[in-house]
Amino acid sequence: MDFDPTPEQQQLRDAVAALGRDMRIALRSLRRTKGLAATVVVTLALGIGANAAIFSVVRGVLLRPLVNRDEDRLIYIRQIAPGLGAGNTTFSVPEINDLTSRVTTVSAFGDFSTVDFTMIGLGGEPRMVKAGVVGGSFFDVMGLRPVLGRLLNAQDDGPKAAGVAVLTHRFWAVSLNRDPAVIGKTIRLGPRTAMVVGVLEPSVPYPADTEIIANVVTSPHHLGATMTTSRTHRMTELFGRLAPGASLDMARAELTAVHAAIMREHPEAYSANANVQLSVKQLRDQIASPARTILLVLLAAAAVVFVIACSNVANLILARSVRREGELAVRAALGAGHGALRRTLLAESLVLCGAGAVLGLVLARPFVAMVSLYAARFSIRALDVTVDSSVLWVGAGLAMAAAVMLAYVPRLPSPRAPAGLGLANGSVRITPGTTRRLRMFATTQVAFSFVLLAGAGMLLATLVALQTGRTGYNMRQVLAFDIPTSATGVGMADAKVADFYREATRRVA
Repeated sequence: MDFDPTPEQQQLRDAVAALGRDMRIALRSLRRTKGLAATVVVTLALGIGANAAIFSVVRGVLLRPLVNRDEDRLIYIRQIAPGLGAGNTTFSVPEINDLTSRVTTVSAFGDFSTVDFTMIGLGGEPRMVKAGVVGGSFFDVMGLRPVLGRLLNAQDDGPKAAGVAVLTHRFWAVSLNRDPAVIGKTIRLGPRTAMVVGVLEPSVPYPADTEIIANVVTSPHHLGATMTTSRTHRMTELFGRLAPGASLDMARAELTAVHAAIMREHPEAYSANANVQLSVKQLRDQIASPARTILLVLLAAAAVVFVIACSNVANLILARSVRREGELAVRAALGAGHGALRRTLLAESLVLCGAGAVLGLVLARPFVAMVSLYAARFSIRALDVTVDSSVLWVGAGLAMAAAVMLAYVPRLPSPRAPAGLGLANGSVRITPGTTRRLRMFATTQVAFSFVLLAGAGMLLATLVALQTGRTGYNMRQVLAFDIPTSATGVGMADAKVADFYREATRRVA
């Protein structure tokens, strides 16, 4: 049995049919101006692609949640010495022990030291790896989980514990092709051995982009008296997890007070000129803050580029509409209302902007790679940014905004215009409204172009200054060698290690 559609359903069907008809007319019209259509599509694609790519990086670095469990309770603690121009002087082991024993607003602390090891094992030749050396509480404090095996825990602490290591997900995936058989394998890290016990889940590699994370016993330096007793031997990053009921402000106040007391008790460890202070931030803010300003500036610049692209396209559309005023006047004379004419223009804009959006999203992938590589200089989180579904929504939103704007750029024939004006001879008329629009878009384009040119000039001047700045060193024809030697891997005596490097230097020379 057939049911008659309701008035609302019939209106929707009529609107869809009208839109389809307008789209077909738009495609036929644009096929006659292929050069214009291609220029508009490419221009919009560059503007949409740049905005979508930068938005992806901004979202990935500043807005996307961390994978860490209860990330809002995870804090990063550091010492700063403004008097010495040091933004992070890290901590010594005695300082960490004092903070751990006196602070109650932080339920647990996690420590992290960065070490370069000569690694032998997991196939291939000996190689230098950047490693993290951590205590057994680190992963629990950070709220991270394994994808294979297990992570380090309290049983892995102490000088008598067996050497164990966890592989970071990036190293396992890229260098080891996600080999599940790595669990249980033994590797040599410098003079010590360690067994691979797990693979870490994908996470932000903070504070350093390491390849493995091992327990303290794998590093002889961490077991030495200098590391464990000296208050001025600072090489450890410190993290904490807020206690239940404690806020960031409460923890910051207590940590600052305890740190001030420690400084009063051990004045010999703190230079009076250094003006040592304590900084406490949420880990998410600590990771994102170095890149926040530069990314927002890039986002604003991308928005300006999009406005300029739309302005360029609007000028092209407006120039075409001047030549089409006769056609539009004929349609109006035949009874086409303003709504029908505007729908025709909107259909053409949707076709152009839709094609520009599709091409822009294709360009967004290489754009994301370039912007991420640049942003990684400020935040290590940019290394993990990829093109995700949010780019589709950004591209679609920008395309719709451009389409609506471009559809209202051309001036429609006025019903008050004298009948038959320009119809007999097909003449082109530039109306006062058209002139105003041309001036508006030209002014906007020139203004934003000056802003971009000024910014590009400043950036170019900075790059030239960095390249030509005098560092005090003659770096022409100077090479740096990083030679992982099996000498350190098998515990060779210091004298033999020195002989090895002397002989290597002689042969290279």
